[in-house]
Order: sequence, then structure tokens, then C-alpha cells
Amino acid sequence: MSVTDTSRGQSNVVGVALLLGIGVVAIGLLTASVGGLVDAQLSTADADAATNGFTSLRDGVFDGTNESHPIHVTDGEFARVNRTVRLISEDGEPRTYDADGYVATFGGHRVAFVGGAVVRGTRANARLVTPVPLSFAGDAAFLPLPTLTGASADGGGLGGGAELRATATRNVTTLPTDSYTVAVETATPDAWERSFERQGFGTTRTDFDDDGIPSVVATVPDERTFAVARYNLTVVVDRG
Repeated sequence: MSVTDTSRGQSNVVGVALLLGIGVVAIGLLTASVGGLVDAQLSTADADAATNGFTSLRDGVFDGTNESHPIHVTDGEFARVNRTVRLISEDGEPRTYDADGYVATFGGHRVAFVGGAVVRGTRANARLVTPVPLSFAGDAAFLPLPTLTGASADGGGLGGGAELRATATRNVTTLPTDSYTVAVETATPDAWERSFERQGFGTTRTDFDDDGIPSVVATVPDERTFAVARYNLTVVVDRG
């Protein structure tokens, strides 16, 4: 074989090796891309399921039904969070209510049931997927407020078909005619502000206890009587 033939043969071998290497890298990148896409789709589907489950829980509590609410997810974390709702009248002492709720996370997705509403997303991208719980009609304002009992679950992992089993009792307090504001402590204040304002409430924001979690303060228009419906809610997680 001539020198030229030998060089050509070596070049062919090197070329084949390079092609094989490029192919392996391409397959690896494709596999990683597909895997990342599948994970993202699963996280989105899990967040959808949690949103539906929390919404069903909220609606069931307000409707007075004691039942189970499925959250069919592949994986995720479920945690109880400490929050406060304050009712402030112009002439009276502020009333403070524990309004503990739940937050579920799935990858970069977050779904919360706190303060009587379901919120999906984080920071400025969060949004309420249920109406704000504060409403008014005629000369009356109404605030339904779920408050978790000490017997409620603290949290844990989710997956394999968990269900939230809820029982609640309701106690209604009616307050005299006055000017009122309602302050909801929340890690997603932008979402609450937008929803309150769409319903015609003016809002401000403050951190009452300097814990880094602000409260969105909604002003009830005009002087009204005020009814607070407290739902003492116990939630047990049945994991499949």
C-alpha cells in the first residue's frame, strides 16, 4: 500500500470515530431533553391535580360537606404554613385569626390553600384560581375563613393517589356597622391584590409582625355590618 493509501485509511477511521462520537453526544442530549420535557409535563400535571384538589376542598368546606378530595399526583411535597388574617374596624380593636393553610410543591410549581382561597404560582406570576373570600351585598360584608385545627395534618410527601379527608364546623359572628378592612397574610401578595382590586376593593400592603411575610389589606367600601364565618377545619391525608 502506498503512503497515500495509508493516510487515507487512517483518515477514514478517524472520520468514523468522530461521527460515532458526535452521534453518541447527540443521542445523550436528545435523551436529556426528552427526559426534562417529561419531568416538566409531569410537574405541570401534578400541579393541575393539586389545584383541583384544593379547590374541591375549599368548595366542600364552604358548602358544609364533610368528604374526601383526591389529589392524584406522581410526586410532590405538602406542608402546613402559618398565616394570619386580621379584621380591623375603625372604632374597635383589631381581631386576629389564625388562618393556617397548606402549600404543595411540584418541581418549580406551587399551589396553596390559605386564607380561604387557592393560589397557584410564585411571586408576581401567582394567581388566585378561586374568588377572594371577602364579599359584600347591600349593607353587609361577609368573610368565610377556614382555620385548621391542631388535629390537621402537618404535611409530608404526596404521590400515588392521596386524598384530603376534611371535616369542618362553622361558627358565625356578626359585628356592628362600621368601616372595616381585612388583612390577609400571604407569600403571594401580588395575586391577592389583583383579585381584591378586580372585585372593587382598594388595597394596601404591610407587614404587621415584621416576619417578612406581608399582608394585603383590603378596604371594604362604606360602613357595613360584618359577618365572619369561621370554619374549624380538620384535614387528614389518606395516602394511596
